[in-house]
Amino acid sequence: MLLLALETATTTCGVAILRDDAVLASAHLHRPRVHAERLTPLVEDVLAHANVQPGGLDAVAVSMGPGSYTGLRIGVSTAKGWALATGADLVGVPTLAAYTAQLRPVVATGDVVCGLLDARRDEVYAGAYRRTSDGMTEHVPTKALPAAALPDWMGAVDGQLWLVGDGAPKATESLAAVDAPRTLVPSHDLPPSAAWVARWGRQRLATDGPDDIEGFEPLYVKDVHAAPAPSPFA
Repeated sequence: MLLLALETATTTCGVAILRDDAVLASAHLHRPRVHAERLTPLVEDVLAHANVQPGGLDAVAVSMGPGSYTGLRIGVSTAKGWALATGADLVGVPTLAAYTAQLRPVVATGDVVCGLLDARRDEVYAGAYRRTSDGMTEHVPTKALPAAALPDWMGAVDGQLWLVGDGAPKATESLAAVDAPRTLVPSHDLPPSAAWVARWGRQRLATDGPDDIEGFEPLYVKDVHAAPAPSPFA
């Protein structure tokens, strides 16, 4: 299987090509507000470096949220376009599932990895996944909530609690109430990765099959609130 993966849910703009279990090529820009301009050229570059023709793609995986509304819209629309143009399947990957999975090789069975993205004001997007003997499984469902509410949402943690993401510093104080040793992994040391979107996408295709391209939408988690622009005549 040849799979193209896109990660645009945060300030990271990333692309990867996966052949079966192997990442053939990947590229990431860690800069805000470049996704609209740079994502498609980045896809073309990564395809060229992997020596893959677009028509050879079997699937396109995309980080589906939560995260930046603009980034998610750009990523999902681009993924749909490549899937439709090449006849490939489309599969959405929960952003925090792919993000937390990067720690899978180093955490112990029973540990919980909590991915936290800054959701403005006092809120975070939070997703927690527990390490099992054969992978990662959801510990509690992903949610947007105030940092102060994280301990009740998290519940009991049997092993170590790992925190990662740009929302983690905002959550560290409140999660001190959770009775578990904690390790904070700075987000600049472990940014989101399109390669892990690819791995989760391949897994989701095997277990759940492809998503419907026409009906597929980002996972915003909380409602989009757009304030109208002030009238210049007011």
